[in-house]
Amino acid sequence: MHQMHHMAPWVPTFAQAIENEHSLNENSPPFVAFQLATVDSHSGFPKNRTLIHRGWLFDDKSSNVLTFTTDKRMAKYEELLHDDRFEAVYWFPKINKQFRFRGKARIVDDTYTPVISNDRIVSSSLATPSNASEESLVIGNGSVKPVSPQKTPINSSLCSPGLASQMSLSTVDLSYTNLARFQYQAPSLEEWEAERVRQWKALSKNLKKSFRKPTPLLPMNDELQKKIDSIRRGVDGKKEDDGLKNFAVVAMFIDHVDLYELDKDRRLVYERDSYQQWVEQEVCP
Repeated sequence: MHQMHHMAPWVPTFAQAIENEHSLNENSPPFVAFQLATVDSHSGFPKNRTLIHRGWLFDDKSSNVLTFTTDKRMAKYEELLHDDRFEAVYWFPKINKQFRFRGKARIVDDTYTPVISNDRIVSSSLATPSNASEESLVIGNGSVKPVSPQKTPINSSLCSPGLASQMSLSTVDLSYTNLARFQYQAPSLEEWEAERVRQWKALSKNLKKSFRKPTPLLPMNDELQKKIDSIRRGVDGKKEDDGLKNFAVVAMFIDHVDLYELDKDRRLVYERDSYQQWVEQEVCP
């Protein structure tokens, strides 16, 4: 059986780890923090920071894609425009488990949406064109410049949430020979925007205010301090959604998972190949 959309073997373990950690913490804090490392193209050094886990892409565990959100004016946004590689580490102290994820990140905002490549998932006769350019180079003024990885296709089994919903409700065997009934569709531009808006609406009012603040890392002065104070008090004259223009969702397409269970002194490694198949192997801790 060859399905387009299936849950990776590490997903249930990770989801259960979050649930167990929350239970032992009595849901305090009511969020999961993790460390994200990117590559700074200017210095060549890795950049690391603490972020908040924002759940699964399209609120669907079977997407196998984790998400976080960011202000487009933050350094990590610019870093991912030049180098999409990341490593994310989740540490759950109550249950003594660590997950290290590695893969490629894709930005979802009013400028960028992921280009999903499915040529190794379904036959070309079933595939439909992607919703963005697949050019790998930009030529101008006689020079050749590499396109941002955010505009290049990413190999994934991710399909349209609408299609995934139809497939989940179907009683037809979803074998390769029956995929024509559910002709492959990548997420549409409308579905990507709906996901961005869904994640925006899930933010607290105070967090939404942060997207209206002055550009991060600007030298502080009296004028900027007054603006920050007015935003904090909610008297800056702006509406809650005015910060949406600076808001982006980042989808983490994962290729490698390193799970270390300290409580069991056990370590598992999961690798995803170019055909979307996962290989699980136990290794020495």
